[in-house]
Amino acid sequence: MDVNRLRMRRATVIVVALGVLVLAATGVFDRLLLGVFISAGLALGWINAQVTWMSIVRITDAETPSKQKLALSSAARLLILTGLSILVAFFTRPYGVGIFFGLAVFQLILVLHTALPEVKGLRQQP
Repeated sequence: MDVNRLRMRRATVIVVALGVLVLAATGVFDRLLLGVFISAGLALGWINAQVTWMSIVRITDAETPSKQKLALSSAARLLILTGLSILVAFFTRPYGVGIFFGLAVFQLILVLHTALPEVKGLRQQP
């Protein structure tokens, strides 16, 4: 099994568990809608990571991989994700801002899940 896929699977489990915990915690404080938007941000982050992965694999597996295609793909994806998030946050104020928090938490989870094992591996090398 591919190590990167395994890391993504673990990150998915963590994100789902965190989403359930966020919904439970915000429900206790009578702010369930905030929890829904935080969970939506987590889900959008996960979708973005999956689409990014597929895009990178598709572009690098091509006969002539292009940095320009990769850059355009990333820019388009980020533009769509940012625009959607801003619209949601604007039209569902004040709780809609939770979507940004969910996106940020997902990125933190993904970075920690991919970078920390690499740092540990580098430290163990003589």
